[in-house]
Amino acid sequence: MLTMLDARNPVLWLMGIIAFAVAFFFLRGHFTAEARARRRLEKSHRPVISRKQGPTVRLAVDVDKPKRDRKR
Repeated sequence: MLTMLDARNPVLWLMGIIAFAVAFFFLRGHFTAEARARRRLEKSHRPVISRKQGPTVRLAVDVDKPKRDRKR
């Protein structure tokens, strides 16, 4: 019944080896020194995007805020 999942099945081993080889082939270019340098260069030259809403500088000004009445 579960003959396809048997560890002694050569078809399963062959499919696993082929899948590993394909994954290795596609990922090997990602880890080269040139690729790492290219990603680092692209990252350092990207435009800065800031979505922060509000002032960039906080001034030390005492602003009187209305006190909230707490109900007990």
